[in-house]
Amino acid sequence: MDENHLATLVRQAAAAQRSPRQVVFFGRRLEQFNDNGKYAFLHCARACPELTCAVVTQSKEVAAMLGGAGLTAYVLGDPRADAFMLGAGVVVCDDFHWRMDPIIAALLHPAKVVQLWHGIPLKAIGFPELASSVNMTPEKASFLAEMYSGYDTVASTSSYFTEHAFAPAFRAERFEELGYPRNDVLTRAPRRDDMLGVDAALFGRLVKRKKSGWKVLVVMPTFRDGGGGPIEENMLDLGRLAAFGERHNVVTVLKLHPYVGLRFTGKLPETLAVAEAGSDAYPLLRLADALLTDYSSVYFDFLLTDRPIIFYPYDFERYVSRDRALLFDYAAMTPGPQPTDPEALFAALESVLVRGQDEHGPARRALAALAFRHVDGNAAVRLGEYIHSRFDTTGGTPPCKP
Repeated sequence: MDENHLATLVRQAAAAQRSPRQVVFFGRRLEQFNDNGKYAFLHCARACPELTCAVVTQSKEVAAMLGGAGLTAYVLGDPRADAFMLGAGVVVCDDFHWRMDPIIAALLHPAKVVQLWHGIPLKAIGFPELASSVNMTPEKASFLAEMYSGYDTVASTSSYFTEHAFAPAFRAERFEELGYPRNDVLTRAPRRDDMLGVDAALFGRLVKRKKSGWKVLVVMPTFRDGGGGPIEENMLDLGRLAAFGERHNVVTVLKLHPYVGLRFTGKLPETLAVAEAGSDAYPLLRLADALLTDYSSVYFDFLLTDRPIIFYPYDFERYVSRDRALLFDYAAMTPGPQPTDPEALFAALESVLVRGQDEHGPARRALAALAFRHVDGNAAVRLGEYIHSRFDTTGGTPPCKP
């Protein structure tokens, strides 16, 4: 970009009058409305009247959706977005994509940043990742060191994961065990706002099937830096999965990672459904009778439902040597069946979903107790109260209501 323009923005930001009660929220990759940022924004915008909150996004569709719901959102490039960022004293985010944009970074410096992140890490992230030899270059290490530094606060879920995951990964002034706002919806029926960014038709279809006695399996594999995945590598046969569902009254929901380019065309069998990769899966997860995943952090959240998790590390050795080092011992941190080939996978699915076998319940509950300090569905409430107590020095009553 033009260096003179950037220098002008830097001067404007330095002279700006920032309010600790003006808060900008960024979604994942600056374009999605899901995850922790979504639920944090919904609560702060609706229940914290002393805060002025807005989402800044590069998606016109997201901005229109939020505007239609009576919420404030600005599209990047709109002068109103620039003005809001110049006045914001606090940034709330759950990734660092926005920091890669020099204009956004200039407009917001030196606002305080609350990093919610997007999952309890099983994989190495931040400084442990850049210290790893797995899939690392000097350029990537330098980039990660910058992106994982410079935060006022990083949200955590428990003292154990603060010590062993978040504090080693980030450079921040504080680590606060607020919990994850996205998990609030796992503990209660979704509210009207919660359905923003959710595949509402699919949600309704699943509710109807469950009322008829069907079960729901949600499949959420993570992405591989080197490409591939269980569907792409024919380790998960969708035809066989559809037939399994027909025999046993199971609907399988495929929710792929947004970084995965796999797309489905044509009509799927009635026992298969695909949730759009950038949509919010958490209201759907609340309906799931079981989760099938591999190395995705979503399984930590699903522990709060105390329902079975099936892990499918068919490519474990390749993954940890080519894609990403792990922070923890995989076998010890994954309380569920761990099949490594299709035959064993379908045997595990039948055991869990058809016969109802669940010998991993005690281990799940023990890990949940380790992972979550709070299980009350009030993470977003704590975040709103924290923003007020941490950054607002003007006094007055706390700005949020439950």
